[in-house]
Amino acid sequence: MNTSNTKPVKRSVGREYAFKFIYKHLLSDFVREKNQIISDTQAFETALSMFDQSYYEEDIEHPDNIIDAHTKTYAKELILGSLRQEEANSELIEKYLSNGDLQKVDRMNLAVLLLGTYEILHDQKTSSKVFINEYVNIAKKYCPNDSQGFINSILDKLAKDHAV
Repeated sequence: MNTSNTKPVKRSVGREYAFKFIYKHLLSDFVREKNQIISDTQAFETALSMFDQSYYEEDIEHPDNIIDAHTKTYAKELILGSLRQEEANSELIEKYLSNGDLQKVDRMNLAVLLLGTYEILHDQKTSSKVFINEYVNIAKKYCPNDSQGFINSILDKLAKDHAV
């Protein structure tokens, strides 16, 4: 098995898992839980366990929702990093919005932007173009139809302004 080709695929799976988890926790019904899981490891593990029950349940839209332990560890790092940096990264994102109002951003788009922003700012070894491409692909798959251009624009501006 050629592991050099599987690592990017696993990271993509981890990003999708993280996206779905974060999107759920951006919904108003889960704000209290989100605030709790940021600082309480047990609450985070409980939330992941509950999330996994629905994630692994096969249905027509999600026939192969499988994530290995290594990929899940990567996804957990993305989730916690993104949620812990949500306030600071939200302020950054807001600067690039034409209307300057983060509250008007679709929650799916916001989940993508928070993850993309986190990775661009915290993984200096990987080109920001990789992250932008990954999150544009997630937007194409899960977000409203006009989202990929919006996601691309915001992450590209952010990456250029924060390049090392």
